[in-house]
Amino acid sequence: MRFIIGIYFIILCMAIRVNSFVGITWGRMQSQQLVPSMVVDLLLQNQIPALRLRTSGSDISEIFSGTNISLAITLVNNYMWQANRTDLAYTWVNDRVKNPINKGVNIVYLTVGTEPFSNTFMKEARTDQVVNVIKLIRQALDDMGLGYVKTTTSHGMDVLKLTKIPSEADFRDDIKQQMLESLEFYNQTGAPFDLIMFPIHYIKEVLNYTMEFAYFDNKSGFKIQDGKFTYTNVVELMIDSVAWAIRKAGYPNMKIMIGQIGWPTDGYPHANIENAERFHKGFLKFIASNKGTPLKPGPIDVFLHSLSDENQFRAIFGAFQRHWGIYEADGNPKYKIDFSLQDRDTYPTQAKGIVKMPNRWCVFNGNREDMDLVNKNYNFACNIADCTSLEKGGSCDGLSDDSKISYAFNVFFQKHKQQVELCDFDGLGEIRADNPSTGNCEFPVEILTFQDQAVKDGMILRI
Repeated sequence: MRFIIGIYFIILCMAIRVNSFVGITWGRMQSQQLVPSMVVDLLLQNQIPALRLRTSGSDISEIFSGTNISLAITLVNNYMWQANRTDLAYTWVNDRVKNPINKGVNIVYLTVGTEPFSNTFMKEARTDQVVNVIKLIRQALDDMGLGYVKTTTSHGMDVLKLTKIPSEADFRDDIKQQMLESLEFYNQTGAPFDLIMFPIHYIKEVLNYTMEFAYFDNKSGFKIQDGKFTYTNVVELMIDSVAWAIRKAGYPNMKIMIGQIGWPTDGYPHANIENAERFHKGFLKFIASNKGTPLKPGPIDVFLHSLSDENQFRAIFGAFQRHWGIYEADGNPKYKIDFSLQDRDTYPTQAKGIVKMPNRWCVFNGNREDMDLVNKNYNFACNIADCTSLEKGGSCDGLSDDSKISYAFNVFFQKHKQQVELCDFDGLGEIRADNPSTGNCEFPVEILTFQDQAVKDGMILRI
């Protein structure tokens, strides 16, 4: 049945998206993860034809065998050593690409390195090996008859010098040589420039413009004039800034693919469900139009970021980085979005087969006799669990002090599968059956993990 649905939605998507596609990213840094087969069904039911994995693990990619879903897999920065010699590259490609393809997995993109030259988000994972490794992997792919698998590298906006006018953009001096060598490689192999972009952060931290400039239905009247080109939203400005830098390097016709773009829903100013829905509605209408940008007219391929929240993501710039998900971690959609590009006012389908833990919460019992002990336990909980919602501007920012302590205790308790002894907190915690959620602040109840369900059903499965 899944195969029939897969064929149907691929045909439908081809009819709708003549020249571009909209895929989605899926990261798995979550204490309670969606069962991979549920992810497959979510993509099929929502007519999402492509998925970007932030991993190259064949145990995950092979789950998509026979679905016709196009996969982009990733060799992350910290594992370049696995393919930094010819023999290692051949082994890596054979294990991570060729074998899954032979089993029916539709791998079409291989991303070698994620923001390897970053001086902001990914600066701690910077690597200069990427140019050499991508060439070795390209050779291995070609020799194995896998020439159709495109190889590229993801780059963020921070590969550019700081500028607010697209036509003034150029690559940073300290990475100029690496970028020129990368561009030459992309041009020779027909690969796109893979751009990671997060408009909400770029406007607030780099441009310092009104947040209305992030939306395609910009209501502020704010715009940027750059010669004959007018920019009324930051997405086109960001794309064209990169396009100008690439043009100056001598490659005006190079395709730019958006490898990640999204809007967080918690833990950051303007990061909420309403704004995320508004951003995606305008952005997807723009993509569906195939009109492109002032400098780069034409269709744009894009991967939305991301499928679900990741409460264990190592948030370098803020806890909001854990909340890019269009879906909650439990498989419920947060807001309306139409992946089919038909601008329908509808929620995406809900994940099927989710099993939640019992409706019980760990809360603060109100004992304030020793506030040093209370604060110690509060900080302990938030250092381990995800307290993003308590951040300034977050959905639970307005809670009372006692309720904030309760929220911290509960997310720690849920992360650890509701183990009763982990709601002690030196005698300050208690388990309740009544839901302490209030207003927009939801005290979560986690789902059973894939591993938990496997044990529950008496099976041993590999995820």
